[in-house]
Amino acid sequence: MKGFLPCALLFIFFFFPISHAFSESSSCQIVMYRLKAEGIKEIRNDFTPGDKIYADFTFLPEVEQTGVGFRWINPLNKKEQAYFEIVRSTMPPEKQTVLCWLQIHPSLSEKIIGSRFFGLWLLEVWVDGRRVATKAFSVGN
Repeated sequence: MKGFLPCALLFIFFFFPISHAFSESSSCQIVMYRLKAEGIKEIRNDFTPGDKIYADFTFLPEVEQTGVGFRWINPLNKKEQAYFEIVRSTMPPEKQTVLCWLQIHPSLSEKIIGSRFFGLWLLEVWVDGRRVATKAFSVGN
């Protein structure tokens, strides 16, 4: 039993494929913000219900045509909204920015007594079927 853990670790290391094409630590970035009345970006990680929450995802495409998907996950760990876009890039590639947004519309009673929308949210960004970035943000009063 003593040798089980080192053998298991070696098995995982050598036999599971490692995706080097994109990792969560690669040179991609998510910036979340809301727009002020003047159209100025107010970068933040906490929002209130009714805000239009914008997310800019900046990355360097590896191929000429790349699929970028956004998944907005609510505090109940359910997908609230999804968005997908095809990004076309020049070769050699240049950094691209994809914009996505979410607006939460709670009912009047939810605004008063609390809502399933209140709490910690996640935004996941997927590139060609691989999750490459995750950003946490909160929604509350």
